[in-house]
Amino acid sequence: MKLRKEYVAVIEARCNAANEDVKAVLRSVHDSFDSNLLETMCETRWDVDLENVTDEFLMDKIKEITASFKNRELPDMNDLFSDELKFDLTISDVEARVTAYFHLANEIFKRNGVSDLFLGEEGIKRKCKVLVKFLPGGLKTKTKNELEYRSGEAKLAVRKLYSVVSNLALELEKETRAVKKVKAKEAKHNKAFVKERGETKCWWYPQARRSA
Repeated sequence: MKLRKEYVAVIEARCNAANEDVKAVLRSVHDSFDSNLLETMCETRWDVDLENVTDEFLMDKIKEITASFKNRELPDMNDLFSDELKFDLTISDVEARVTAYFHLANEIFKRNGVSDLFLGEEGIKRKCKVLVKFLPGGLKTKTKNELEYRSGEAKLAVRKLYSVVSNLALELEKETRAVKKVKAKEAKHNKAFVKERGETKCWWYPQARRSA
């Protein structure tokens, strides 16, 4: 429905700019259907002759199907996302990593035919919940705290949520790198200390033998 409206708007704008006849350029809903599928639907579910099918009839049927789908019981989000929706830590760039995560969520929505459940105000709110729920541990905790105490509006807007997650992911990345740097420095220091201690022992033992 949304894509059809966008398509009509684009064609109308193009025709107005080029002084063309909209009806001559605009592809009908009827022509947008796979002809074999349309024939089957008329024969099996709609009980109407193919030649009597109009664009208005098809739009009404599409609305019925959409409404029926939206009224269905929501699928189990854990079943849909727990195995697939994960942060790809092999992506070194933090922002690219976050973008890939959000993109993967959209792919899962489309693949499972549930995109319509995440449209509109309630749908966007539901989508944001899913995106937060399947973030990795530390980032998820920080994001929840941020949404609870400072950036509540990001619960209702994917773009704002993306900004929050990106900033927090970058902070965590910096913290992780700093910790690794400190640990590497400590390991280097300990290694040098052990080596120096070993050299001291090697120097002392011969002296001790000669004294004996």
